[in-house]
Amino acid sequence: MTRRNRPTPALLTGTSSEFLGRRPTPRLVRERHVLVVIGPPRVGKSRVGRRLAGESFVALDTHDLDRAVVERVRQGAWQDLLEPAGLVLDGPVWLHNRPSVVQLLVELATLRASCQRRTVFCQRTADGSAEELMGAMPSGSMVVIGLRFPKGRRSRVAIAERRCEELGLDGATARGAHDLDPWTYDALDEFLRGAGGRP
Repeated sequence: MTRRNRPTPALLTGTSSEFLGRRPTPRLVRERHVLVVIGPPRVGKSRVGRRLAGESFVALDTHDLDRAVVERVRQGAWQDLLEPAGLVLDGPVWLHNRPSVVQLLVELATLRASCQRRTVFCQRTADGSAEELMGAMPSGSMVVIGLRFPKGRRSRVAIAERRCEELGLDGATARGAHDLDPWTYDALDEFLRGAGGRP
C-alpha cells in the first residue's frame, strides 16, 4: 500500500462536553478500537475516555498499569486485560524513556483491537508520551482526540448552564462564569457552588 493510500491516525478536537453530550459518537471513533485522548490537565480526559470505552470497561491508573506491565513481562502474556470490552489506561507517563513499555502497550492495544475490544489511552500532552504511542501504533489503527477548554462567551455560558442543571442549581447561577480566568471545569464548579456564583 502506498503512503498516500495508507490510513493515517484520525484527529478529532473539541471540548469534553462535545464528547460527553447528546451528539452521536463520530464514525471513526465507532470504527477504530484504539483511541488516544490528549489535552491539558483537568480538561476532562478521563471522563471522555471512560465514556468512549463503552458501558463495560476496566480503568487502570499509572500505578495499576505499571503492575500490569510487570506481570506481562513475568507471565509472558497479558493477564485479564484482553477480556473487558473497554480498557481505559489513564496516564502512562515518560514513555520516551521506556521504549519497551511502549512496545508492550502497542502489543496490548493491537491484540485487543484484533478481538474488537476498545483501548483508550488518556494522556497529558506535556511529557511526550502520547507522541510515543502514536508513532508506534500500526498505521490507521487509532483515533486521536484532542480536548481543549471552551473558548468564547457562548460556549462557556452553555457549559455553565448545563452544569447548573446537572448540579440542581438555578440557571442564573451561571452568570459571570464565562469570565473565569483561568477557565477550567474545576474552577467552574467552584464558582457555581460558591458565593461568587450566586445572583
